[in-house]
Amino acid sequence: MINNLLFKFLNYILAHHPEEFGLIPDNNGFFKIKEIFQVLIFTKKFKKVKLKILKQFFSYYYRDFFEISQNFNLVKPKLLYYSPPQKIENLQIKKFTTLWTFVKPKLWIKISIEGLWEPIYSLIPLFTDKELAENWAKVKGCILLEAFPKFFPSDINVFVFGEKIFLVDKINYEALKGPPIDQKFLRKYGPKQELPSRPSLIIPFKAQISKIESEKEESKLPFRKITQGKKKEKPWKKYQKEKAKKKFFLD
Repeated sequence: MINNLLFKFLNYILAHHPEEFGLIPDNNGFFKIKEIFQVLIFTKKFKKVKLKILKQFFSYYYRDFFEISQNFNLVKPKLLYYSPPQKIENLQIKKFTTLWTFVKPKLWIKISIEGLWEPIYSLIPLFTDKELAENWAKVKGCILLEAFPKFFPSDINVFVFGEKIFLVDKINYEALKGPPIDQKFLRKYGPKQELPSRPSLIIPFKAQISKIESEKEESKLPFRKITQGKKKEKPWKKYQKEKAKKKFFLD
């Protein structure tokens, strides 16, 4: 079940030019298989290939050419032909007036509050190609941001990856431009407020009622409460019975 066209495409984007498709390796040279699958989505190539099948290709059919992690989430080619990201001087990125990146809406709110975007375990990708950044924003469910290098902090670390991607360790909020964070944006992407629950007026089935509450309810009943034991006889009825008994003995 070896798809030669798929193999050639995967080998090109992973071993030769990952930067052309916005794929960025980690420090060990691994790529996320989920992101490779997302490249297949926005390039509209191999539409019938699912994520599960893609992992099977890497782990079995293409195992002589790719190394896959134990959790089947990361992969890297055994032979590399591209240059890894290289650190450059800050002035080199400031030659560009505008770059593009993408971010999750909730993170955009957080950046606006804290005033700084500084990931802990990764670098921020900045694209010279707006269309490529838009493709990634769309496939990842993110919003597109403009970045202006002239406003970057002076102590920023910059890396270049190919001709289309810069990687930085942090960006201040003033150097970014995105959708306004107004009431409409907050209602859609902000934290959801839980409505206070109303106390239930319906007594659950077979719910036990305290003795005091039971007595209070019975005192409000319009009819006479039924007592336990023998019913007390009325005086006029008792008199009639005694009179009938005397008449029986006289007769």
